[in-house]
Amino acid sequence: MKNLKENQSLVTLILRGRWDKTALQVAREIATNKDLNWDNLCEFVYIEALTPLLYRILRNEDWLPENVKIEWRNAYYQNACRNTLLLRELGNVLQNLADVGVDVIVLKGAALAEKVYGDIAARQMVDLDLLIKPEDLAIVRKVIANLGYQLAGVEMQSGFNEEFRNEEIHWKHGLVNVNLDLHWKLVSPVYYQRTFLTDWFWETAIPTKISGSPAFILGNEAQIVYLCAHLMLHHGGNSLLWLHDIAEAIAFSPTQIDWDLVISKAQTYNLVLSVQQILLRVADEWKAEIPGNVRSQLATLKPSWEEIRAYSWQNQTMVLRLFDDLAGAKDWLTRLHIAWDTLFPSRAYMQHRYEIPHPLLTPFYYPYRWLRGFRKVSG
Repeated sequence: MKNLKENQSLVTLILRGRWDKTALQVAREIATNKDLNWDNLCEFVYIEALTPLLYRILRNEDWLPENVKIEWRNAYYQNACRNTLLLRELGNVLQNLADVGVDVIVLKGAALAEKVYGDIAARQMVDLDLLIKPEDLAIVRKVIANLGYQLAGVEMQSGFNEEFRNEEIHWKHGLVNVNLDLHWKLVSPVYYQRTFLTDWFWETAIPTKISGSPAFILGNEAQIVYLCAHLMLHHGGNSLLWLHDIAEAIAFSPTQIDWDLVISKAQTYNLVLSVQQILLRVADEWKAEIPGNVRSQLATLKPSWEEIRAYSWQNQTMVLRLFDDLAGAKDWLTRLHIAWDTLFPSRAYMQHRYEIPHPLLTPFYYPYRWLRGFRKVSG
């Protein structure tokens, strides 16, 4: 635990070095004056998906051991090649969607790598995340299917994803395997499916081009609200990469952020806990340029019990996830629908999810599913 905290502290200082040279000097002193376990640090950095970014920051520093510099440099250029291919594929998808009149907001890594980081090699990407309008989902599925994408996995019941989830992943093999993550809503808890509308995010989206194709990215305030919500509700607030994304977005345009609007929208969308905890953390640990009066306002905000519930039950057992979905549903008919589809998903889903060796065994796997529901597993 001590080594973990020391690694987190040192890596945070290095990452702050992107905009704070004093932090980089402190990191240098720690690395050169202590008996640093570089193998341990490299493993930590790899797990956090930060190797290319740390090389980008430290490549001209003389205190990085040569073997570490070589390892991180290789990771940086490998990521450059991978991201080049991913963004080329993204450009092709965006152009095909534009050709049929579908607007797309590019989210997370693909939007940040070039526009905020200024270097596509520095930011690792797992998926290509796109926000579309719910009414465009059918045509988007058709377009990307024609481009060779397949739905990852099987829905619990036909239409379940569209009605009760916020996204679905489509994949395609190629020079680089691509996961295309389609979002029609921004966060996953069912409570937010009916309360967290995306109108403002679309209204304030900024038109741009990615790989030469038309797209949108989130405006400054919308970007901060979304990144905080995603980090808190989907990752429990724990990811140095995601924390750095938020700190970097603030450092990128600190004087162009309407903080009153950020706080207002956090309250409107019931995302007080997410915005409050993440922004206060990046202000404290990352020295992000958030005005003192804004920090004071954030500290006094009170999250609703609905938000506390939605957060506390994320990344828990399937049973707790089901309870959260039921609590967030709008009426008893919807609750019944969710409960039935979750407890008795289709045979196709069961066979895919549990790799059932013979179709006749499928009925016996339903009790197995229910028992497994008390463990921390995905549905």
